[in-house]
Amino acid sequence: LEIGMQLVQKPEIIMLDEPAAGMGKPETFKTGEILKEIKKDHILVFSTHILQLATDLCDELVILKNGKLTLIDNSVLKSSNFEERIIETLKEE
Repeated sequence: LEIGMQLVQKPEIIMLDEPAAGMGKPETFKTGEILKEIKKDHILVFSTHILQLATDLCDELVILKNGKLTLIDNSVLKSSNFEERIIETLKEE
């Protein structure tokens, strides 16, 4: 519903907070597919705890940790061990 409401106005940038929160796997997959289509014509900025959604949709990734934003190198985003590297980044002091 949130996504549909934003699309009516045809904004250049769409901001979403946890677009797949509370959904099961089939719904999360469908939401990801919808966001892939929307991404073709819009800039998406969203927060998520679902790392697979991040790898599927993001061109750039920023992590919020202890009130600070950290840009993650694109090579990490596209690596086969993405989740492990993100978890390690979050564990670092």
